[in-house]
Amino acid sequence: MNNQYNSKFAFLTLKKLAEKSVDDKLIKLKYAHDNKCNAQSQLNVLNDYYEEYQQRLNDALSKGIKGAELSNFNSFLSAIELGIAQQKKLLLTLDIKQKQITNELNKSQKSLKTYTTLLDKQDKKQMLQQSRLQQKLTDEFAQQQLTRRILNEY
Repeated sequence: MNNQYNSKFAFLTLKKLAEKSVDDKLIKLKYAHDNKCNAQSQLNVLNDYYEEYQQRLNDALSKGIKGAELSNFNSFLSAIELGIAQQKKLLLTLDIKQKQITNELNKSQKSLKTYTTLLDKQDKKQMLQQSRLQQKLTDEFAQQQLTRRILNEY
């Protein structure tokens, strides 16, 4: 019986650790998701700036533009293009990180399910043993009562 208690205690400890791992991974996943959403928003802003300044450049070209202004437009657009490229790299990195955390979460959830299943099986086994013991005691008591009744009749 002591061995069963130690085993159950060990599984309960492992289950609690697995629950904590799942909780930690969920927090990390939310943080990763938020970071990715922020990076996507920043990329959208950069793309909007690029389109806006590209349109301004086109308007300026159709109206006539000085060489210095054209150079400024081109420099600014190049800077935005560089920012967009960097933001896309960051977004890709954050996407990979989010997928890694999702995989870790899945592993943690699988471990939690395993420990929960093992504990459930252990509980069912213990309940079955208790039920059998109770039935055995009930049968023995009934047998003793029957024996007493038979002996009292003679």
